[in-house]
Formats: sequence, C-alpha cells, structure tokens
Amino acid sequence: MATIEDVAALAGVSVATVSRVMNNSYVVSEEKRKRVLQAAQTLDYRPPSYGRSQKKSDNKTILVICSVVIYEVMAGIQAMAKELGYEVLIHYNADRNADLSAVGILKNKMVDGVIMLNMLLDNDTLSSISSQFPVVQCGEYTNLKNAYQVTVDNEGGAHAVVSHLIDTGRKRIAYVLPEIADGVPQFAQVRLKGYRRALEEHGIAFDPSLIVRADFSLESGYEAGRRILAMEPRPEAVFCAVDQLAIGCIHVFRDQNLHIPRDIAVAGFDDGESAEICSPPLTTIAQPYFEIGRDTVRLLASLIKDEISVGRQIRLDYELKIRASTHQEES
Repeated sequence: MATIEDVAALAGVSVATVSRVMNNSYVVSEEKRKRVLQAAQTLDYRPPSYGRSQKKSDNKTILVICSVVIYEVMAGIQAMAKELGYEVLIHYNADRNADLSAVGILKNKMVDGVIMLNMLLDNDTLSSISSQFPVVQCGEYTNLKNAYQVTVDNEGGAHAVVSHLIDTGRKRIAYVLPEIADGVPQFAQVRLKGYRRALEEHGIAFDPSLIVRADFSLESGYEAGRRILAMEPRPEAVFCAVDQLAIGCIHVFRDQNLHIPRDIAVAGFDDGESAEICSPPLTTIAQPYFEIGRDTVRLLASLIKDEISVGRQIRLDYELKIRASTHQEES
C-alpha cells in the first residue's frame, strides 16, 4: 500500500506539500498540485482515515447527501449542528439511487459523519459508506442490520389516516403506492402495513385490487385517479402514500365533476406546502420535519463520539391534519 512518502518521492515534493494538497488547507502552486494528484492517482494513494476511536479532526464537519431539500429538515439539522459545534456541508444529487463513490469529500475523508437525507441506497452502498464514516439515515431508509435511522412513524401515521376515513363511513378505500425502478420504497411499504392494519382492526378485508401503483409525480397521481374512477364499484375514498399523488387524484376527480369529499374522499401523507392550499385542502399526516433534522444530528453526534455502537431506529410522532378533502362541514 502506497504511503505519503511514496507520493512525495514520485512527485518530487516534500511530505508536507503532499499533506497540504490532500487537506487543501494551504496555498500550493498549481504545478505542484497537479504533480501530487497525478502521483497519488498513479500509486492509488488514499489519505488515511481516522478510526472512530481515534481523535477526530478539528473541523467538526457533517456532510448531508440529499435527493430532496426539505427546508424544515435542513433547518433542524443546521440548528442542532450549530448547537453542537458542527459545520454542515450539503451534496445534492437528484438521483436517489446515485453512485456516491465519486463524491470527492467522501473519497478524501474530509468529514466526521454523514447524513443520508431521503436517499434510496442499496445495502452494499450503505454498508460501504458506513464502514468508513458514522452514517445516519434521515427520512427514507434502507433496512440494514445495525443501521441508524430517524424518521416519522410511517405505519402509525398511515393507520391513523385510514382509520379516520373508516370513521367517516368509508369502507372501500384505495391506496396509491409509489414505486421506483428498483421497487417500492421502504416508507411506502411501511405505510401499506398501516393501511392494512387499520382495515383489519375495523373488520374490513384487504382487497389487492384496490392497490394502485404510481411514481412520485403529479401526472402519475392524475393517472392513478383515472384508474380508480374506472373501478367497479368505485372506491369511496383514496389514501395516497404522498401528498403529490393525492393532489393529482383531486385534480382528476374535480375534472370529472365529482364532489370531494361527498362523492369520494382523498387523503395524503407528508403535509407539504401544497396540502393546505389545494382545493379542497388535503387531509394528511404532518411530519415533524424540524425535529427529524434535529434528532438526526443528535444521533449522529453520539455515533461520532462512540457513545453508541448498536443500530438504533428513532420513530417520531405525527399529527393527523383533518381538512375538507375528507370532512364536510354540516350546513
């Protein structure tokens, strides 16, 4: 295995210069920088990472890798990071399944810990990164043994909103299930469990034909709504695993001159910005986004400091927001 001395010898510079290039902490001439980086590449040299039991860098830096930037979650992350003395860096990638091997700050071991915010990683990728850094998954997660996760109580929230629909007299309830190329995301599977549990507790048989698959787009929600309207008999209510799909359903139902909720009720999950201003306002499950971000940093800090060593899953409580898409005020 190549050493820093080997790189210095091949590049014709001092060990201190190699260290400066690798840490990017001192001004080095472009010519010397290129020689060092070329030598490091030729020798396949990687700066040594600190073990978790060794002294950490003085930078106290957390990297957030995200596919969706949720303001309230980021605010919670930054607030707790500031309180604990950590800087926060953000790496955005629109692809939830992105190959993270090329992320330079990870390759160069320049952070103390990593937050995966709504990233849909396979087990091998997550295992690889977790072997090099403390990692906490925030929001969406991969079910890996001994993983660290902070998310809302997805099953409990789904159970609550479906129970609400049943309490309003609806029994035939469709579920719009988002999926991606690699299958159904973990959170949507867990929300399906909550949907089924609510049906079972109210003595309603689960009907697989009422499960409608879609992607995450508004257009896909609209198409899911069209398929629901074609069902015989037509469902009395629709529960969508995310608000975006529920809003798509509302659009198609209104286009067909159906009254919501008298003709068909609609509910979602997340309580995003559009939920309260769509017409009619959407019944949904509100996530405690700020608290999710805050508790993610708190858990990561404990992991960085070796205060915990066994996987931990934190499930935060939700709030059922009942609005006009499921509840009609009596005149």
